[in-house]
Amino acid sequence: MLFTDRRRALLGVAGVVIALVMALTLDGIFAGTTRQVSRYIDTSPADVFVSQEGVRTIHMAISVVPVAVADEIRQLPGVDWAEPILFSSDALRTPGGRRPSYVIGYEPGGQGGPQTLVEGRDPDAGEMVIDDSAATALDIVVGDQVEVLGAAWTVSGLTTGMTSIVNTSVYVTFDDLATVLGSPGVASYILIGTEGDPGAVANSIEAAIPGVESQTRTRFSAEERSVVREMSTDLLNIMSLAALLVGLAVIGLVLYATVLSRLREIGVMKALGLGRIGVSRLVLIQAMWTVMTAFVLAVAATFGIGAIVAAVAPDIDVVVETGSLLRAGIGSIIVAAVGVILPVIRVWRVDPATVFRRPS
Repeated sequence: MLFTDRRRALLGVAGVVIALVMALTLDGIFAGTTRQVSRYIDTSPADVFVSQEGVRTIHMAISVVPVAVADEIRQLPGVDWAEPILFSSDALRTPGGRRPSYVIGYEPGGQGGPQTLVEGRDPDAGEMVIDDSAATALDIVVGDQVEVLGAAWTVSGLTTGMTSIVNTSVYVTFDDLATVLGSPGVASYILIGTEGDPGAVANSIEAAIPGVESQTRTRFSAEERSVVREMSTDLLNIMSLAALLVGLAVIGLVLYATVLSRLREIGVMKALGLGRIGVSRLVLIQAMWTVMTAFVLAVAATFGIGAIVAAVAPDIDVVVETGSLLRAGIGSIIVAAVGVILPVIRVWRVDPATVFRRPS
């Protein structure tokens, strides 16, 4: 019955595919956005991040830690290296526009700066490294002047992968940012490289040094994504949920229409002796075949869309997470099962004799 009318079967599958692709893509953009915002943490070589006590994120947080704490941490067992960084936020301003930015002050040649330079070099005094995507969007090249935190900087190099649809990251020397912020002798965070278990090192730092918060990179990144998801991605979250609900509604309507279009064939089967249980099983199996085929095609299409978006708009990341696939898959199966209830009731009431009547 699924393949006797191939055009109708393909249209039914296509309708479900479009609904699922819409839901999965928006969910992927939402997941990609939150992941991009924590990109600095995720790409850092640090295993542990130390901040002021009570500060568990970078976004919308102020952390002040004495630079001397880094020397104390270096003496602890399991610590390979410790490096202070300064952090602030502002807008990167150019004649071509502006972009919200994380401003990171680090010791050039150390571990706190950009992990990759695609052009130019690390900054000297009065210089800055910016992301290549932000540079392209704002029409900036190495050697240009930009403004951040009320000061003028010369672009010395370009990094990559540090721009999202929310913001970008720029890098200056630790001493320059300390001067601009008027905060000598303090750091915002201290990055720690470990020789053993990062969790054990994080616990030993908190036990040995009062007034600090010590978190592994995994924990710190999860906290950052959580606060960003709550504070700055509400709209994307609503859009993602709405897309999923609309998609599930479309699936229900497609399956409803598909079953009703086959009433004549089902009537023939009832005339040949197929009972209610058989009819119900037949309709449900057809719905599941339609949904599962569409789900596989939708996942493949979503990955394809993600690759195209990455090539055309590097600032936008489409990340298809396991949780998103589970939500869409389980939701589709439930809707498929519920969506055939009304058609099944309609099918139960079909009089087999009607399929043999000649149209008047």
